[in-house]
Amino acid sequence: MAGKGPAHDDVRTALTAQYGVLVGALAELDPSGPTDCAGWTVADLESHLALTARSLARIAAYGSTGPADGGGVADWAARLPGLAAEMDRSTKAERLALAPHADAATAALVQYGEDTVVEQLTGRHTLKEAALFRLVEAVVHGLDAGITPDRRALKIVVKELARAFADAHPGRTVELRVPPYAAVQCLTGPRHTRGIPPNVVEAAPVAWVRVATGRQSWAELVRDGSIRASGERADLSAFLPLLT
Repeated sequence: MAGKGPAHDDVRTALTAQYGVLVGALAELDPSGPTDCAGWTVADLESHLALTARSLARIAAYGSTGPADGGGVADWAARLPGLAAEMDRSTKAERLALAPHADAATAALVQYGEDTVVEQLTGRHTLKEAALFRLVEAVVHGLDAGITPDRRALKIVVKELARAFADAHPGRTVELRVPPYAAVQCLTGPRHTRGIPPNVVEAAPVAWVRVATGRQSWAELVRDGSIRASGERADLSAFLPLLT
């Protein structure tokens, strides 16, 4: 894998902070307003985030009798498309406020150990992984509603999406940089050894999250300067989005 994942305490702290940002910002938005998550209103996004927070507290308490079978953000992302219809149905079946469920979720992360195996629709994961998945969703869906993320949360999500991209497309032909948070090498081909890499992609943090999750296109972000690509192998559009 491309580097080491974040510490559980860092994920917990960032998720708590990001939930706080979301609770405050969502209260100021029109619940019926549109978002960048196709077909979902602001209220839908809040309900979905509340559902995933509630489920984190529940699965932490229940645990699992089997071993973890998940493989981090990349594996979790690969399993999500098959659950899209169920997530849409469950999100629109209830109208939940995020605040109380966010509190329960973050309390569970203090009460139960990071290696606790939990079971959810995407498989069996460690509690640390399950919290990380919810942090990714909390940042992505916050951006869907135009909410600026907590800096600590954005840093972890940027790094994890870059790691997941490098894991999905291993190699040393392209250097993907998301300053000041991440730099990974990816894609097979001629190997870069020293000096200035021949193929470089540099993206702003929010732009990387947006393109990696299909919220904006590669071409659009290159045009507005949020992504800069140099080298004949530096066009990553064929490999994105990573997560939808």
